[in-house]
Amino acid sequence: MDPWLKRWLFSTNHKDIGILYFCSALYFGFIGALLAVFMRVQLSVPLNDFLGASAYDQAVTLHGLIMILWFLSPLAIAFMNYIMPLQIGAKDMAMPRLNAFGYWLFVFGGITATLGFFLPGGNAQGGWTTYVPLSTTYTPGPGPTLAFLGLIMLVVSITIGSVNILLTIAYMRAPGITWRKVPMFTWFVLFTILQMLFSFPSLLGGLLMLVSDRVLGTVIFSLPVSQGVAAGGAILWDDIFWFFGHPEVYVVLLPGFGMITEILPVFSGRPLAERNIILAVTGAVVVPLSYLVWEHHMFITGVSLTEDEAFSVATLLISLPFDVIILAFVKSLGRATIKLSVPMLFAIGSIILFIIGGITGVFLSSFVLDVVFRGTYFVVAHFHYVMVGAAIFALFGGIYYYLPKMTGRMWNEPVAMAHFIISFIGFNILYFPMFFLYEMPRRIYTYQSIPLWNEMNFIATIGAYIFAGAQVLLVINLVYTVRSGKISPPNPWGATGLEWTPNIMGASSAPSLPATGGHDDTSHGEHGGGYGGHEEHYSERPIQLAGGLMVTLFGLSLLTTFQRSSVLIMLAGFVLIAYALIQWGADDTKDRFKFDEGVTEKWPFVNIPKLRLGMWVFISSDIIVFGAILASDIYLRVNSPVAWPLPGTIHDITLGLVATIILLTSGLTAVLALESAKEGKTRSLINYLWATFALGAAFILLHVYEWYGYFTKANPFVPWGGTLPESTYFFTVGLHAAHVSTGLGVMIYLINKARKGGFSKGNITGVENFAIYWAFVDLVWVFVFPLFYLI
Repeated sequence: MDPWLKRWLFSTNHKDIGILYFCSALYFGFIGALLAVFMRVQLSVPLNDFLGASAYDQAVTLHGLIMILWFLSPLAIAFMNYIMPLQIGAKDMAMPRLNAFGYWLFVFGGITATLGFFLPGGNAQGGWTTYVPLSTTYTPGPGPTLAFLGLIMLVVSITIGSVNILLTIAYMRAPGITWRKVPMFTWFVLFTILQMLFSFPSLLGGLLMLVSDRVLGTVIFSLPVSQGVAAGGAILWDDIFWFFGHPEVYVVLLPGFGMITEILPVFSGRPLAERNIILAVTGAVVVPLSYLVWEHHMFITGVSLTEDEAFSVATLLISLPFDVIILAFVKSLGRATIKLSVPMLFAIGSIILFIIGGITGVFLSSFVLDVVFRGTYFVVAHFHYVMVGAAIFALFGGIYYYLPKMTGRMWNEPVAMAHFIISFIGFNILYFPMFFLYEMPRRIYTYQSIPLWNEMNFIATIGAYIFAGAQVLLVINLVYTVRSGKISPPNPWGATGLEWTPNIMGASSAPSLPATGGHDDTSHGEHGGGYGGHEEHYSERPIQLAGGLMVTLFGLSLLTTFQRSSVLIMLAGFVLIAYALIQWGADDTKDRFKFDEGVTEKWPFVNIPKLRLGMWVFISSDIIVFGAILASDIYLRVNSPVAWPLPGTIHDITLGLVATIILLTSGLTAVLALESAKEGKTRSLINYLWATFALGAAFILLHVYEWYGYFTKANPFVPWGGTLPESTYFFTVGLHAAHVSTGLGVMIYLINKARKGGFSKGNITGVENFAIYWAFVDLVWVFVFPLFYLI
């Protein structure tokens, strides 16, 4: 294989992965922007027929999903991968192969989601919020299903990446980089990750239930109207989605603010004002409170007046820390000698746009005014000023600020200046007129001729052309910089950050993009063999595993329309997944990717192994997934339009009790396996792992026996039976069984590694992490069993 291609397909180095995220985010941003232009053309004049209703709804839906989840957040993740490890002097990310796997899940998830355009029925059409029943009953076909499966891949990617970045910050800081000395951008990365970790799992739980409705025939969100008043499927989806959706606003925004904190001091010539206060209000107020304001998106859904008042107050409260942050930014500019270089212009532009978006957001915090503005273009203007204007302008500033670091070359100043000026003008021409369209519904594809609507929509469309055209200048400048930009000095801005130091101790030795003849970035942190871009640290497993998952999910999306083809495609995907997992395990057994992390700052996790904390963080995310699902089960039961079956009438309590005893006993043998590993007793370790495997397998076989009975009785109890007791039981118990089956596969790996002497008294991390996971599986069943068998 060509060395260049091999590098970009198989690299696990944080710089390479950062560049891949950067380029891929720009690619998906181009797709999202193209869809936006199509939308604005359709709305430029009344009674337009450029797009039909279905095509317009698909464009709106995928535009929103792509721009938020495949462009804005990944563009920030590119900097998290490339810059953040350099800022803290890390050799690489904490788990480089998982970092690469997360990237490929992101890319293949985006490809999967967009492939829905080419399937029968087209793509998803329910808006970026995928409201039900728009995303269930009213959009049949494999296309929308494939889009939701692509979203699932993205959420898994985000979770993996979040755990990885958190561990990197916690364990990989170079000596002397204490928490007090962690750079501001890295702090904002940490705040962003904490929100990702506990908001995206809620979306994952909702998407799994949504796909179950579409593929397996469950009715969690789509109970037929013929059965009376639905059990709240639409409201349930709102709660699940917005518990993710509102923190996502800050997931998009905070990395940009972190970039501003790096840019302002450099180009104002004075330290960032109120640094500690900014950190305090962001970490102590914004992050936790972002989870407690989601229902302000639901003021007009019929929730109680008390709830309206509580969430209105919470929304006003969360605006206060941003007032503090913006005032600190403005204070940083006071009495300063400001150098209006392009990064600084974009940072100031971001602040201005956020102020406009923030002021208009205060209107929406009032549930009285929200009744007027909700669902209109006033809301569209508001969230674009916050999520697009403030975030993207800050990240554009970051691109120009760090491009010399990434390429070793300087960009073209006049072109970059034109990019800012035209972008700022175009953005305001595009979105400011929408504030005057507070009576125009946001989800209509055409409209009758109304003078104000005609004028504002036409102006907005002109702005769309200007803003989109300005981004061509960015692409031109990027290409120019890489190919023929002037050689940049190692620190062109005179910045004091560790990432700008020519010889960063501990930083990755992989070359920057690509060999440019610029400053010698390859000298950063020589450490023995040089971990990073070297061939011995390439891995084919991440792309193989992500590709296998994409193939499998593509086949799953066809299950209800092309069953035979669907099964064959899924089988091919399973084979690729199995091959990648087996080879990944073989690489681990040979310690192929083990590298010396060196001396690092680990407080307060000095006595906690890195992978143990990683497992606890992962389990915390999984708790949110099951929490969302179990809460949904309870909600549906309480609001069920029909009486719920009495205990013992459907499920065999004795059989369920036996299964419970078997699973809990397996938890005991898992603990005994861990104790054997701690004592270095390999034979006992293997025996207890086999015992745990046998008990876990028996638990699964009991479910198979139980389900066979449900399927074959005179009045079958099946997932596609069309009732809530069937849907909630099979989905929840089936998801738990999938976790048990995953644990069985892990045990086979552990047994094989133990047989080859892979564990000793000082090396028990794998067994310890499995014990934590298996305890979680047991704990979930402790809640599932009484919910379905005893209550």
